[in-house]
Amino acid sequence: MNNPNNPNTIKTQKWARIKVPPELLRELSRREDIRPMRDMLIWLGLILFFAFLTIFLWGDWWAIIPLYAYSVLYSTGSQSREHETGHGTAFKTKKYNQLFFEVTSFMVLRETFLRIKSHDIHHRHTIITDKDPEIVTPTPPNFRSLILNLFMVERAIKGLSELTLHSLNMLSKKDIQNGRSKLPKGALFKARIWLCILVFTVFLSFYLSSWLPVLLIGPLPMMFGGTLRHLFALSQHVGLAQNVHDHRMNTRTIYLGPVLGFLYMNMQYHLEHHLYPNVPYYNLPALHEAIKDKCPPAYKGLWPVFMEMLPILWRQRSEPGYHIERPLPFKVNT
Repeated sequence: MNNPNNPNTIKTQKWARIKVPPELLRELSRREDIRPMRDMLIWLGLILFFAFLTIFLWGDWWAIIPLYAYSVLYSTGSQSREHETGHGTAFKTKKYNQLFFEVTSFMVLRETFLRIKSHDIHHRHTIITDKDPEIVTPTPPNFRSLILNLFMVERAIKGLSELTLHSLNMLSKKDIQNGRSKLPKGALFKARIWLCILVFTVFLSFYLSSWLPVLLIGPLPMMFGGTLRHLFALSQHVGLAQNVHDHRMNTRTIYLGPVLGFLYMNMQYHLEHHLYPNVPYYNLPALHEAIKDKCPPAYKGLWPVFMEMLPILWRQRSEPGYHIERPLPFKVNT
């Protein structure tokens, strides 16, 4: 019998599936343009509002309030939208997905070709330790990285270093490890455009003798507003089972209010997203209602997640395999 904790056996296993009636699944998988465009325009409008308010109040300590709101929208908001448009599920019209994917990828400093491949592997091998490239906190946990990434320090360094190498038509160490021999078509030109924008922003700050340009564009707003983004990322899988082929055991769903849900683009329904990644974000609540009796209970906010997670992380320093066992209502066929 295959042991799910043995990496040598995971290739022979299939993911457990929760069946949804085909008619309902087709309805939930249907995409549209109006709702996501409305949400994108509201998000962009809020970014512009807080940017203008920051500029208007600049020179006064009160400017820190709209600047922080701007940075959270810039960092956390763009990450969620980069994720959904990267899946190609936000809009029915492909060019809208691509447009917002390009914009938000720049905001989070992750080149699109890197994101697409990495996230595809993450969905095929979720929290399989020798395969998933997007495990937020490997075991045993590195608390230094955990703290640094509350401000996206390592993400910013990695994004800038990869972008610089790619703009010089060079591959990173990770590119080579992943079997890449050259940059994909268009990646060199795009990397140089991104780098030019960032360099111009720095020169503009020097020219104006003001921090404003670099606080509004580039790695600094991504870092300043990145704490909530990292907390969201930690809440998805950390502390749950590894090397198992049942998303109910390694992925959380969390109930959040409408403000955080809008910012997170409904990715609090993360278990549902992993079970059916083709379902667009605006239909995930309905998918949750359809399958919740077959899944572990959802967490009521971020607080209980971290009250559960932090003791687990602390114990994993000496017991890397320790994790929380989520109650499963019943077994499903694999």
